[in-house]
Amino acid sequence: MHTTNKTAPEAVPLPRMREHFGISRSTVYRLAAAGQIRLIKLGRTTLVDATSVRAFLAAQPTAVIGAGRGEAKQ
Repeated sequence: MHTTNKTAPEAVPLPRMREHFGISRSTVYRLAAAGQIRLIKLGRTTLVDATSVRAFLAAQPTAVIGAGRGEAKQ
């Protein structure tokens, strides 16, 4: 019996970032330029270090849902 081991990739090709992490190409370049995530160049292919993306996402604040903007405080 053959089982597939689905582990998280170590590096993700740039065009697949939206599929894997929900991050657009322009945001990837912006985060890389700011030193917040790491890009890897392998020949003509640009890969994104998935560990650096996970660390970046983990450091972001938790979203608060349901607190409306501009609601009057009592």
